Amino acid sequence: MFLLMLVLFAVCSKAQQTTVYTYQDFKRAKGISLVRNEQVSGLSKKQNVEDAYPISAADAWVEIRVNQPGTYILDAVVEVIDEAQLRASDKSGKLTKYGFLQLGSGKITKRILFDQYKAGKQELGKFEFHNKKETLKIWLPNNILFKELSVKPYQAPIAPADAIVYQPQVKPNASHPRLWVNSETLPVVQKRLLSEENQEAWARVSVTAKEAYRFPYANQHEIFHDEKLEQVIEEKAFYYLMTKDAVVGKEAISLVTEYFARLEFGNVTYGDITRELGRAIYRGALVYDWCYDLLSKEQKDVLRTEMMRLVQDMEIGWPPFYGLESIINGHGNEAQICRDMLAWSLAIFDEDPEPYRYVSYTILEQLVPMRKFEYQSPRHNQGVDYGGYRFGWEMHAVWLYYRMLGYSVFDDNIKNMSDYWLYMRTPDGKMLRDGDMFNVKYSSSDEFYWKNPQTMLLCYAFNGDPMIKAEFFKQGALPENPVLYLLLNDPTLKAADDRSKLPLTKDFGPILGSMIARTGWSEDKASGDVVAEIKGAGYHFGNHQHADAGALQIYYHGIQVGDLGLYLSYGSPYDFNFNKRSISHSMMLLRDPSEPLLFRTKTNDGGTRFSQRFPKTKAEVLGDSWFQTGKTLASAFGPDPIRPSFSYYSMDLTAAYTSKVQSYAKNFLFLNLEREDVPAAIFVIDEMKAANKDFEAYWQINTLTAPEVLANGVRLTSRFKGKGGHADVELISPSKDNRRLKLLSGDSSAYVFGDKYQVNSPWPEAKGTRVMVESLNKEGEHNFAALYQLYEEGHAKLPTQVREFANYYQLSIADKLVIIGKPGRYLREEIGFEIPGDKLYEVILLGMSDGFWNLQNSDKNTSFNIRVQPNEHAFSWKQQGGKILLRPGRQYGAAEGNLKSHNNK
Repeated sequence: MFLLMLVLFAVCSKAQQTTVYTYQDFKRAKGISLVRNEQVSGLSKKQNVEDAYPISAADAWVEIRVNQPGTYILDAVVEVIDEAQLRASDKSGKLTKYGFLQLGSGKITKRILFDQYKAGKQELGKFEFHNKKETLKIWLPNNILFKELSVKPYQAPIAPADAIVYQPQVKPNASHPRLWVNSETLPVVQKRLLSEENQEAWARVSVTAKEAYRFPYANQHEIFHDEKLEQVIEEKAFYYLMTKDAVVGKEAISLVTEYFARLEFGNVTYGDITRELGRAIYRGALVYDWCYDLLSKEQKDVLRTEMMRLVQDMEIGWPPFYGLESIINGHGNEAQICRDMLAWSLAIFDEDPEPYRYVSYTILEQLVPMRKFEYQSPRHNQGVDYGGYRFGWEMHAVWLYYRMLGYSVFDDNIKNMSDYWLYMRTPDGKMLRDGDMFNVKYSSSDEFYWKNPQTMLLCYAFNGDPMIKAEFFKQGALPENPVLYLLLNDPTLKAADDRSKLPLTKDFGPILGSMIARTGWSEDKASGDVVAEIKGAGYHFGNHQHADAGALQIYYHGIQVGDLGLYLSYGSPYDFNFNKRSISHSMMLLRDPSEPLLFRTKTNDGGTRFSQRFPKTKAEVLGDSWFQTGKTLASAFGPDPIRPSFSYYSMDLTAAYTSKVQSYAKNFLFLNLEREDVPAAIFVIDEMKAANKDFEAYWQINTLTAPEVLANGVRLTSRFKGKGGHADVELISPSKDNRRLKLLSGDSSAYVFGDKYQVNSPWPEAKGTRVMVESLNKEGEHNFAALYQLYEEGHAKLPTQVREFANYYQLSIADKLVIIGKPGRYLREEIGFEIPGDKLYEVILLGMSDGFWNLQNSDKNTSFNIRVQPNEHAFSWKQQGGKILLRPGRQYGAAEGNLKSHNNK
């Protein structure tokens, strides 16, 4: 071993307080070779060194001086001497080269010096300087030229001023346990262990707990992480909590103490490693709380020190206010705060109350009020997959507070959120698309059933919902996490999968405006049920949410109309220019050549505003028009509130686009025809006015199978499990002379106005078809109306009649006669029409001004005053034959109440 003299390369900067050391004058010594030429100089090692921990003397060391003891960050700059040799010898696929460091009397630690992610500029991590002068020993790998070392003080995230002085009104109870149970609920959980439904999970935990576990890392300096060991620790701690078996409890303490002493994540940053960090902290907190009466003061001190060490490396930082991370969205809205930090802060509150002060500030003052606002719409803005994942972590916070306090700190509307995953389900076991979907690979399996059983467990146990409990078991239950299951499952709540009393149509409210309408709840994969969703107006929350306001999806024997985007990697050119953008969805596009491209986007797709900003407060949502996508104009379904024959949704989506759109409104009508051959029809109207008549307007629907072009539209086809169905799309408006139809299929489906974003993927979305209809109107007004008829393969579609008037359409199909106002306005004019006398018709009036109307039937010489309800703007009745005249207002002397308005909300 010898002293390597590294000379101060740059003085300490006042702004960054960074000291940089670099090679200047090496002395030859055993094991070290000097590498110097005109371009580079530095330190390299002659012999090959394996990745195992070094037992020989350090290759080099340097004396580092700092202004004062504390936490500092070390950075390194290295180069690969022979890149070909590196690639030839690489077995990891990540081109990773490790070195070993030891600061002062600390342990030898393994750190990445080079990899494919950050190449030769690596942050080596945080190091604790106990003195102003410490010696850093270095062991180098072969084929690496060590050029530069930087030392800078670690800057912890700065807490908001409100958080610094925050004094939580909600505090932990005085005694332990307080994680998942308290003194009142502990006996309840203990009693449930012996129930038939919980016996299997309890038997598994008991076997693990009572079997002595040999710590497998006694002779190792460091270990990365061991999920199996962590689970053993959790199950032993839980067993002690339930039985007070001190032998098992002490073993849990011993295991977690030894584990933490060796647990080191180094400077690994890829793979969302903060999730593994948090999981270790959470398991440590469980031991601290559940085995509290067995812990000595020294053991408590050690556990708190180790957990604080781990917490500082969490992605959201400590205090939990790092950079752009937030508990409202992004990775900060996962386990980091809602489970890991919350459990840790509650467990150690008696000895150190400061962590709870910061954690409770983020949850109680930021998350709780924001979700009270957002969850007025019972669906998640991050979509099916990320929403299911992140909402599950929020439910951890819901439960941890609820079990500790005996009451919920979250608004009761959180209980409705599980409806989202019920309504998005399609008969094939999959889901309608929403947001970035990392489960997209299920397309390769006909037997796939979308699942997130942990979230379902947290929901059904909190809501007391037998239907969600049935979903939990259908999704495979939670055999890998018996402790959480035993903590929450109430065996007296019996699973029941009867959805007959669940409305077929769901209006999702004002925040994430949308409607899902279906013809049934069948889970037969060959079912002919139709499921349709229209995305509406409300607010945009960024991150994994897509730019899809106004998008249409239709499932019928598979996806007939939907999304073509694939979530393959976050922020890639394909992701930001196709997957998350409007172009991959079935919706309206308007191209302004001067529209600015934001958030690293390259292509102008003509869609709604693409956003990666997200609001953190209700005031920010309401006060910043950037987040607003428009408003719902009308919503109604009926007359039967459970099995409605019609579902109507009208919205103004102007705000979703930039000022290139002067106005844009959309109407959606779903008709449940209650027939096996033709189960449903859908009528959609779009009216958009451009700010400049030269802007190009496109009406677009996307499908997975190449469609057939018809005289007045296209025929879509989907087949699944031996059954097939068609969706014939008849373009009512614009006329043939005022439109141009184009199909972009296969490799061209991701061709976006000059830029191609083809991906190599086996999933059908990568080879789908975009049906684009360009409006040729030269006046800047682009109006589209399309009738979708869903019918079984081998059967004939139904005859239809559609007539267009100045302010409304009249539609007739099967036993339905519909008057539907055009988007963006309410009808308040005299309307006359004739009901055929061949059968009983359901007459449906949509888009009517609210208030009184008079309905005259000249054939029967009758007059009725009816009332159209605000927000619904709909009315219906059944009648066979008659000439009808509708007039706004109430006529004196007319009959009242003989026709019933459908108040179906």
